Amino acid sequence: MAFVVAAVVVLAVLVVLDLLLTFAVLRRLRIHEERLATPGAARPSDRDQLIGRQLPQFAGTGATRLVAFFSAGCAPCLEQAAEFAEHPDAERVAILVLGLAPEAERERLRTALGAAPTVIGEPAGDALAGELGVRSFPQLLLLDQSGTIVAARHSLAALSAGVA
Repeated sequence: MAFVVAAVVVLAVLVVLDLLLTFAVLRRLRIHEERLATPGAARPSDRDQLIGRQLPQFAGTGATRLVAFFSAGCAPCLEQAAEFAEHPDAERVAILVLGLAPEAERERLRTALGAAPTVIGEPAGDALAGELGVRSFPQLLLLDQSGTIVAARHSLAALSAGVA
């Protein structure tokens, strides 16, 4: 009989712990839902974290500079790379984050860029993207004369228009 009583007590404790855990999870879900529903409360975007950052290696040119991060194997990157290569701005730098992409994908990206912009490949491109915290591609940056990022967008059209 003592065995049955002990089993019932252990089972009751487990049920109470399960209820407490369930309520804790529901509370966290409710908080998460409220954060998603509140504009600006979600995790900041790449753009928000990049603006105002300094890129000293691109300072001192006396002109604004357009810097773009492209990833091999990314369809929007190929599209933006072609537009970037034809952009009339003379101060352009393309930074390739190639990672583990197949050589064919890497070559397609290099071909889309052509010879117009200065191209920084791996490992320097991978290191710079990691240092800045660039997590999504393509990422286009507008730098002022001092090398400070003044605008960041995912397309040339949005960068030119000044919208997200």
